[in-house]
Amino acid sequence: MMPRIPTIFSAALVVLGTGCGALSAPKAQFPVTITSPIVYALNGAAPSTPAGLDFLTGSPVVVSASFAFNVALDIDSQGRVVVYPARRVADSLVTTVAVGLPKINANFDDYTQAAKSGYVVDSTLVVPVGTTIGFNVYDTTTCTAYSLGSSYYGKFVVDSIDPVHRALYVRFASDPNCGYVTLTSGLPTK
Repeated sequence: MMPRIPTIFSAALVVLGTGCGALSAPKAQFPVTITSPIVYALNGAAPSTPAGLDFLTGSPVVVSASFAFNVALDIDSQGRVVVYPARRVADSLVTTVAVGLPKINANFDDYTQAAKSGYVVDSTLVVPVGTTIGFNVYDTTTCTAYSLGSSYYGKFVVDSIDPVHRALYVRFASDPNCGYVTLTSGLPTK
């Protein structure tokens, strides 16, 4: 009987050890949603129109001194999309979250899982209309020690622009669950 106790004890430790990881990991609480907002150019449109995107809520927002946006969008003289992270619009006295922006070599629908690396942080990005852009928001206020990570991920694409009204027609997906990388509609699993 004595030789069985270490074997049973070892098996119990293995079961508890593998079970604890799955039980203690935070589950995703919020679904990934895909929206299609209209955003107006930072320059040339009325100041009261939304020229920014709040990546956590997936909402277009007015660019103001409150800096309640992650990026502001603009249209350059060649009809390209200009993406300004909030830190590029703010001065050094204002605290904003860091935003990483890579160009994605896939169309919007095919990019279903965010990369964990390769983000260029707080740099202005200029891309042709139709280019998918990933994002990684480093937000230690939203993403706490109880989260899977210190940032949240998503993607967006400007499908078309209206140069006369300075409008940008955007498709947008955000996974507001810190550390999760799923970019398809529904409750993420990873």
